[in-house]
Amino acid sequence: MFKGIFTAIVTPFLENKIDRVAFKKLVKEQKDSGISGIAISGTTGESPNLSIEEKKILIEIALEFKDENFKIILGTGSNSTKHVIEETKYFENIGIDGVLLVTPYYNKPTQDGLYYHYKEIHDNSNIPIILYNVPGRTAVSLSLETIIKLSKLERVVSIKEATGNMLFGAEIRTALPNISLLSGDDGSFLSFLAIGGNGCISVVSNVAPKLVVDLYETFKNNENEKAIELNKIMIELTKAMFLETNPIPVKTALVELNKIAEEFRLPLTKMNELNRRMLRMTLRRVGLF
Repeated sequence: MFKGIFTAIVTPFLENKIDRVAFKKLVKEQKDSGISGIAISGTTGESPNLSIEEKKILIEIALEFKDENFKIILGTGSNSTKHVIEETKYFENIGIDGVLLVTPYYNKPTQDGLYYHYKEIHDNSNIPIILYNVPGRTAVSLSLETIIKLSKLERVVSIKEATGNMLFGAEIRTALPNISLLSGDDGSFLSFLAIGGNGCISVVSNVAPKLVVDLYETFKNNENEKAIELNKIMIELTKAMFLETNPIPVKTALVELNKIAEEFRLPLTKMNELNRRMLRMTLRRVGLF
């Protein structure tokens, strides 16, 4: 089962190429902080702007750190079922632990379309699948009924639920007590744990991995007052990480912390200077500077 804190890791660039040195340092820091694993080539990793060859470079670097306590997840989701199958099959035997599959965006399939999209991928691959429900990005949401139906497929083992809707999350947990339920919304993570969540695929953990791990551990240990205090910092950082479209703020934060070069791929651009000052103030306030 996927449980614990997984970082939706950024992709550092240098002169329009993968910055191998920076990425290796980022992955090492994540592992050393007690993170359960990383999700490569998700939204935060600028997946639409990565080639298969670049994803392979990222995976090969990450696999140097893989062990039974540190898992590697790869985002292969797209709005083309055929493309997802081809990419998933290409990577499934390279050593990764699972694939993260976002709901198809732009073409807005029906619930039947969503079901058969995932079923076709499942039936034509051989790797654990994490469903990724993020309607704020895709304009379509998996229904509870579709999630239940998909959970009957052998290798659909987890869902990243990023709506921030605790009622919907609780309904999933009630209907499917054994599925791995991961939050995709840092700001509501503590509430998500309270309804039975198993962990988080986090943006904030790029800049504060130990904080997110500690929040998870304190909740598990019933240290409620400490968890509430840590969550205040978590919420403050979450607000800062979403001052602009993800991953612009989180990559800018890593630039400010001297961990990566300031480089994006269009259509993403550098952060607005006013927002950047606000971000810098937050980093300083929570003690990351």
